[in-house]
Amino acid sequence: MYKLAATIFFGPVMFGIAGCTTLHRELATQSVPPAAAVGTDKLPLAIAVLADPSMTFDYPHYWKAFVEDLNPGLANTLQSAFRGNFQNVSVVEAEKSASGADLVASPTLRMSDPMKLTVTFVDPRSRRIVAEVSSERSCDGNAPGVYDHIVTDLFLFTAVVVFPPSDSIITRQIQKHDADRFNAGFAPAVAQMASDIAYKASKDRNLQNFATPRDPPPAEAALNSL
Repeated sequence: MYKLAATIFFGPVMFGIAGCTTLHRELATQSVPPAAAVGTDKLPLAIAVLADPSMTFDYPHYWKAFVEDLNPGLANTLQSAFRGNFQNVSVVEAEKSASGADLVASPTLRMSDPMKLTVTFVDPRSRRIVAEVSSERSCDGNAPGVYDHIVTDLFLFTAVVVFPPSDSIITRQIQKHDADRFNAGFAPAVAQMASDIAYKASKDRNLQNFATPRDPPPAEAALNSL
């Protein structure tokens, strides 16, 4: 991740020249192939992945160059990954919209190196946490696009030095390039973590037990047999 951050090097220089409004970037939905363990059937559960619209992070924290809007991209990526493991997977913006779900999958992302993505599976009726599954991954510093526009931004920076009135326009363009370079390495890492979590979920004992129909109490069984 530090290698990737090193490619986003125009931010502090440009902000030393002039400030500007925060740029927002949305995480693109990643297509994740099924990652269930070999010989594992889909768990007969309906999962609602929570896509909290307020889930964002500022990156880099000390530059405040742009804000990453994680949803709906993160939730849709998890939905893509979970489809190979669970019978039905949907995306909801709030838990109250998950009325037909057996479990609500709530993701959290810790920005560090490596990053840590955790999905908490909660029974919406009892509010009991059934399982927590995590995966860690660093941004992919060698992904396509990580080094795009470097030469272009160097020329743009030179243009600001030569013609300062162009600062606000050029700074905004360099910010966009910074955000694109970051996402080029960030998005594949999110997809890999989602795939890893899906694989672990397919083997998680707590989720398997939750999906297994429980035998009714003896009295209820006797009543049903009448």
